[in-house]
Amino acid sequence: MNNRFLYNPFTKIAGIKSFIIGIAGLIITTFICFITGTHFNGLLNIDFAKDSPFWVYLIENLSNWIFISIFLHLSGLILSKSKIRVIDTLGTSLLARIPLIIAPLTRTIPIFQSFIIQSWEMYFITGLYLASLIWTIILLFNAFRISCNLRYEKLIISFIISMLLSEVCTKLALKFLI
Repeated sequence: MNNRFLYNPFTKIAGIKSFIIGIAGLIITTFICFITGTHFNGLLNIDFAKDSPFWVYLIENLSNWIFISIFLHLSGLILSKSKIRVIDTLGTSLLARIPLIIAPLTRTIPIFQSFIIQSWEMYFITGLYLASLIWTIILLFNAFRISCNLRYEKLIISFIISMLLSEVCTKLALKFLI
């Protein structure tokens, strides 16, 4: 496998194909989050608590995906001279979130199912999450770049603004929904 595919699969996978793969990833991630008590309670946040019903995990994952997709798509519509397809923005941003499964998947290993705050287990899970988050942000950036055909300052500034707006809106939405 080409290493480039790991951080930019969007030259080969986009549109409905990325959407279907991404939906499968979202469903599997949500289920594993439910089993392990791993919450993505913000675009860039992770938390651990096993006392929530399944719908909470589903709303968290859906809101994270929907808000970033909306802001990236709107940025593309405003700034790009190309025709922007909704399915490309939705699918590629959904596919870009798949690496986030790493932390909840690791929590299925018995030693990581329950841990003390400031233990090596907590630091290990946090490190894995940070690595998967960086990977996800790189994938989101490349998905946005390809789906919206943006470059240079427009690309970077609109991506950062979209991430910030998405984080704020996700937090607010989750506060009112959960």
